[in-house]
Amino acid sequence: MKILRWLRNIAVVALAVVSSACPVESWGPEGHTAVARIAEKHITPTTFNAVSQMIPEGDLASVANWADQVRSNPAWHWSESLHFIDTPSWVCDYEPNRDCYNDAGEFGYCVDGAIRNFTSLIKGGSRDPTNLKFLVHFVGDIHQPLHCGFKDDRGGNSIKVHYQGHATNLHSLWDSGLIHTRIADDFGGVAENWISNLVEMSLGRNDTDNCVGCSSQWGNSSAVLACSHSYVGADGTARVGQGASLDSTYYKRNIGLIEDVIILGGIRLADILNSLFAV
Repeated sequence: MKILRWLRNIAVVALAVVSSACPVESWGPEGHTAVARIAEKHITPTTFNAVSQMIPEGDLASVANWADQVRSNPAWHWSESLHFIDTPSWVCDYEPNRDCYNDAGEFGYCVDGAIRNFTSLIKGGSRDPTNLKFLVHFVGDIHQPLHCGFKDDRGGNSIKVHYQGHATNLHSLWDSGLIHTRIADDFGGVAENWISNLVEMSLGRNDTDNCVGCSSQWGNSSAVLACSHSYVGADGTARVGQGASLDSTYYKRNIGLIEDVIILGGIRLADILNSLFAV
């Protein structure tokens, strides 16, 4: 994927009027907002000042869901494949040369490629806010295991399931369904309280890789987690099939993992930004 082509694509659509949202999203708004809020707590003052030149008041959370909000608009259709990595079913790893393509067969058009390219654009001196908006979002995306799921079932979108008596699909359950249960059960239904809790949990964490340029590794980790958690039931072995009923045991097995990878995503986003804007 050529950086110059990405610049051309962005320039063409920069003046587009966008208002609709794609029905197939990544982490729900709460998850992406949490990633951004965590990053805000881990960036340096120098980074905050640089970000504030691109995003009003350095408010990363205000743009965290922008890439989902525009992706269904025809002007931004080229960015659709950037939200995902598509792996072969039950291979359970990510190989860029095998898995990082769009439907037209263009290499680099996946979420790993997106992180690499928008990082490169900013590192090269671009201060176009669009590049930062995409970067904030895609670092969140790559930490959602089913964004590194199977091509055949569209990352679980094609797997219809029932959760707590409601019809949904496996991808949506991981995007927001399990998170909504956590917010309702433990935070009085107030998403901001849940987000604040994750921010607090992130403080003092020292178990991240602090590895800038490691998005391929993050994609591989998510592909592994998709196989070991998302695609299997509460027993950790039985595969989730069409029409499966998933209950509180599935929730309890996975909600801690979901919160952990959201925290990792926020800290890693901060690491990238601190590296990009270091004096």
